[in-house]
Amino acid sequence: MKYVELTGNPRHDKLISLVMSNGYISNEELAQTLDVTPQTIRRDIRQLSDAGLISRHHGGAGRISSLINTEFSKRETSYMEEKNAIANEVASFIPDGATIFITIGTTVEFVAKALKNKNNLRIITNSIRVANILYQHKGFEIITVGGILRSHNGGIVGPSALSLVRGFRADYLITSLGAIDEDGTLLDFDINEVAVVKAMIEHSRNFILIGDHTKFHASAAVEIGNLKQVSTLITDSKPPASMMNILKENKVELRIAKK
Repeated sequence: MKYVELTGNPRHDKLISLVMSNGYISNEELAQTLDVTPQTIRRDIRQLSDAGLISRHHGGAGRISSLINTEFSKRETSYMEEKNAIANEVASFIPDGATIFITIGTTVEFVAKALKNKNNLRIITNSIRVANILYQHKGFEIITVGGILRSHNGGIVGPSALSLVRGFRADYLITSLGAIDEDGTLLDFDINEVAVVKAMIEHSRNFILIGDHTKFHASAAVEIGNLKQVSTLITDSKPPASMMNILKENKVELRIAKK
């Protein structure tokens, strides 16, 4: 990894680059990677947070920007074990014969691969990448929306995409997101992509939200909805206490995927 010189302190510059590449990274991972003590990492994070270069979280650090997502190619290769575990949990949960909305993102692409062992699925997606993973499966009907194709992530957005989505009533929506706020607000980065997700939520019987633990500490700017609307949350570790309370109060099923 190439580290950008920002502070004049090589360790601080490495720490910032790691945070920017991952979106969120724990104190333990930073300490191991930078070969320093957790106490040193906590001190570094506090200094860099005070300088407005990163965002300090309980147990780690995140990107300061809520406007720009981590580059798609970097997200593809981050937390692969966690994403694979989540995908397998989703596949065990989805019954054969279901109609499913699937959105854009690296985690849902892991889900698409895991669904190959299912039978008789109808999948409606606004991701060319998801469609490409699944279209050769003889037991599946794959429907892609029309609209504007995004070069950076293979997503399709726009009025035509919304129109097609609104013509279906899916059994399940499977989507990830950019972040979950402490009050349960679901957030992402792109207003056009969020518009499609909102339409899918409105036209789904069950809302399955997926995401690894970094989503509990990340930041994004565009509101999708609230954790209260979710039927099932599938993640790789227990959410923070504030989110657990929302899940319990609203009877949202929580599934922790085993790695």
